[in-house]
Amino acid sequence: MPAARLPAPARRATPAQAVILLLLLATLPAPTRVWAQGGVRQLHGVVQRAVPGGGFEGVDDAEVTAEWRVNGAEKRQVTRADERGRFTVRDLPVTTVRLTVRALGYAPTVRTVTLAEADRLVTITLAPASTVLAAVEVRDTVVEPLSRVTSTSTLDAKALAEVRGQTLGESIKHLPGVALIQFGPSVAKPVIRGLNSQRVLVMNAGIRQEDQQWGTEHAPNIDSFEADAVTVVRGAATVLYGADALGGVLRVDHAPVPTGGAVHGEVAANTFSNARQGAASAGVAGFTTRVPGVRGGVGYRARLTGRVAGTATTPDYAMANTGFREVNGALAVGATRGWGSTELLMTRFGTHLGVLSQAHAGNLDDLMRAMASAPRDSGFRYGVGRPDQRVSHTTARWRTVLALPRGRELEAVYGFQYNDRREYDAHGPLKLQDIPAFHLRLFTNSVDLRLTHPRWRGWRGTVGTSVQQQGNQTLGKGFLIPGYDRYQGALYAQEELGVGRFTLTSGVRGDLIRQTTLPFADVGIRSPAVTRQWQGLAGSVGAAYLLADGLDLSLRVAHAWRPPTVNELAAQGVHHGTAQYELGELSLGRERSSGVEGAVRYHGGWLELDLAAYENRIAGFIYQRPIAPVVTLRGAFPAFRYAATSARLRGVELLTVLTLPQSWSVQGTGTLVRGTDAGSGAPLFDMPADRLAVSVRKEGEGAGVGRWRVGGGVQLVRRQDRIPAGTVYALPAAGYGLLQLEGGTRGLRVGGRPLDLSVSVSNVTDRRYRDYLSRYRLFVNDAGRDVAVRLSFPF
Repeated sequence: MPAARLPAPARRATPAQAVILLLLLATLPAPTRVWAQGGVRQLHGVVQRAVPGGGFEGVDDAEVTAEWRVNGAEKRQVTRADERGRFTVRDLPVTTVRLTVRALGYAPTVRTVTLAEADRLVTITLAPASTVLAAVEVRDTVVEPLSRVTSTSTLDAKALAEVRGQTLGESIKHLPGVALIQFGPSVAKPVIRGLNSQRVLVMNAGIRQEDQQWGTEHAPNIDSFEADAVTVVRGAATVLYGADALGGVLRVDHAPVPTGGAVHGEVAANTFSNARQGAASAGVAGFTTRVPGVRGGVGYRARLTGRVAGTATTPDYAMANTGFREVNGALAVGATRGWGSTELLMTRFGTHLGVLSQAHAGNLDDLMRAMASAPRDSGFRYGVGRPDQRVSHTTARWRTVLALPRGRELEAVYGFQYNDRREYDAHGPLKLQDIPAFHLRLFTNSVDLRLTHPRWRGWRGTVGTSVQQQGNQTLGKGFLIPGYDRYQGALYAQEELGVGRFTLTSGVRGDLIRQTTLPFADVGIRSPAVTRQWQGLAGSVGAAYLLADGLDLSLRVAHAWRPPTVNELAAQGVHHGTAQYELGELSLGRERSSGVEGAVRYHGGWLELDLAAYENRIAGFIYQRPIAPVVTLRGAFPAFRYAATSARLRGVELLTVLTLPQSWSVQGTGTLVRGTDAGSGAPLFDMPADRLAVSVRKEGEGAGVGRWRVGGGVQLVRRQDRIPAGTVYALPAAGYGLLQLEGGTRGLRVGGRPLDLSVSVSNVTDRRYRDYLSRYRLFVNDAGRDVAVRLSFPF
């Protein structure tokens, strides 16, 4: 859940002091437990018996049966303990498993083990049959978030409902290692370990989101209400997800279509006082056998969402022309049979949003004046004026999974995406015409084939291939990037080996990418046709060791790469959404990343601790270097040229959770990133400032009011003093702190029907501040106090 922020300390801290501060304050951890791990689990254990005189010894050849349910079907797996009583059950689902242990001369023992968020190490003591006549059941209630090798964080549907903000990015901004690049309230782009845009892949419903993500103001075109779970993978993840994922992956999962049961759904509504935003979403899901010509049943799921927001406000003035409107829809149908399953998903995202008026100046004097002085209060309005953007994104995804002999699965996914982006000017000859100054159309077709195999000689994994075709049209009167055709093919394999308490993973991927830009010529602009081809290998090796029940150590090294994007190579003009003039560089080459990360994770009954540290070296790191402002027919703009250097990024990420008596809990997250130009030793541009979030929560339950919660917290953001010298623009970088309060309940009964309700207040003290990663920081403060009310009526 969003944490809030109090005033930052007046005295600046050194990097060493910042690390110590993170470690100390981490024991004051966010009310919502956000760490979870998808995929499969491993269960390690020892079967023992008491021996005369004290002590225990292993029970040889004990039979261990694991049972669980998946989609209503009973599943089981049987193994035997070795001569020392040790056993391992692998490839279990993320659920609760019932263990039954039997051995000759001993009473059967039943134990229920929670694997919802962790691998487990259990000890089971058998009693002689003559003294115990019935099975003994021991229930385990410990919650243990644990990822084995890769650093991940997951918000499930319940957690998302509590923190759902104005954008998808708002929902994840307080996870460790995550920050946001923001353009007012309507655009929030995730930053993972100091990297963003093309270096952070977004996987939406199993396909790579292609929505002109190279633009820092091009936020993921995804309906936050449609997300059933959001997972952040931190660190290079190119083997399974593709070239470019140098920083990490944001994976958005949608709810599967039902395989039975009654019609169900929800009606949800959110309101936000700042910008007077209202959002409503209705979803329904069900299962029917009344489909002509189809044997068996068909599941379905549908959702419709709408948002409207007016001018956002700071503590002193309104941010002119920052309102937006949004209409989204989704429809999925699917079926499950003995041979496997198939599902068709179609979504459409549409938004019309304003761009801050102060960021678009008519001449150089107006630009310098806008950066040097506070803007006049424009007053509140719901309308969207010039400059503005109209963006739509349409997706169709067909996924089929075939169940093959010997436990193998073959998954085939076809995806089609169409992104249409139109940006309209406030100055120049088009300011009074309904003609976009900047118009892009992006068509993407992709096919992915993956074969997953069960354990074979200890190895379990996935091999696959991926093909993508993409075409981009540049329309409109202005020019920023050329049109292009792009083709990409890949082969990859990811394997996991379990050896006792060790888990070893390795993967390799090869990509071939070919891109041809289309020629463009106009007054003052010459963009030739250029064909370029890149190929490269990416890979990773990692290991984790379950040292004790709840204590896990891991180490991973990874190599990744990405080609330069079309804007980095050939940009030449005003980037409307960012309100800046950009110049590409055709000589740029590939980025090549080599990284290492280690983690220590402890998850006991009352304490959870996750500490990760990493170093990532990137050769050919591409960045925007500020140059003198540029005056065009469309106005005067800050200007940047793409350049490359060698970079080194280091960081520490921390999460702690304390579960206290009487249903109190405390959570803290901390993130520290250091980005350095390896050649000059100077700081890199656009690195997140150090930040620490601390929250406390009290929970309870009562008749008629459901399960309630109240809490609050602070977010402290340190002054960003690592700014490259010689910058031609003022870069506000002061530290700040924000305070938040929140409360809510699940299962409140109103008129005999359930209601989920939450209320939160961010920036309670209405503090003035400018975040270093805010793209409007040159012109205006960030938003002031915001009261959010979230309602959900399940049925």
